[in-house]
This record gives sequence, structure tokens and C-alpha cells, in this order.
Amino acid sequence: MVAYGIAKARAMANRTDWNERTEITKAVITWVDEDYEYELEIENEYRMDDAEFTDWVEENAESLAKADAEENGTTFEEIDGIDFTEKEIDDDALFDEEYENACEFEWECQTGR
Repeated sequence: MVAYGIAKARAMANRTDWNERTEITKAVITWVDEDYEYELEIENEYRMDDAEFTDWVEENAESLAKADAEENGTTFEEIDGIDFTEKEIDDDALFDEEYENACEFEWECQTGR
């Protein structure tokens, strides 16, 4: 197993944007009925890339809003807007998680578990 410091230095050397990237974590679809405005939050729970997630939300916004309207006992009229929420990607935390998983895997292989 490569030492933590060496492995992290290699990972950082392969990324010029270390801790500078963002990802879209959710979308808020604002839709209206005849009386009110509603907000429907859609989480990016499958960690789709930004383009894939935004395309999926935009393609399915109307059907998602109609389902939300039915759930709220009202009638969907139109989409008022879609907003996306971004957060910074913590490359240090991702690296630590991957390194820990690799160490665990190596230990299990060596011990026959």
C-alpha cells in the first residue's frame, strides 16, 4: 500500500482544480396552480454529473410538478422556474474516504476475509 502522504500528493498532482470544483446537489422546481406558488425540491441523490442532472430535471419538470400537484390535492398549471443549488466538492474528504476504503480492502485481502 502506498503511504497516505505519497498517495495524496499523487492525487493532487493529477488535479489542477483540487478543492475548486462544484457540483449541483439539488433542483427547486417552482410551479403554480390557480391560487398559489409551490416549490418542489429534487435531490441529486444518484450523484449525476451536472449536465446530466440539469437535463433530466428540465425534461421531467412538468411530470414531476404534476405528480406533486396531485399529492397536494391541487391542479398544476405551469412551471414558473427551475433553480439549481451548487456546493463545493471537498476533494480532501473524497480522497480520505477512498484511501480508507483501499486500506480496508487490502487488509481484508491479506487476512482472507
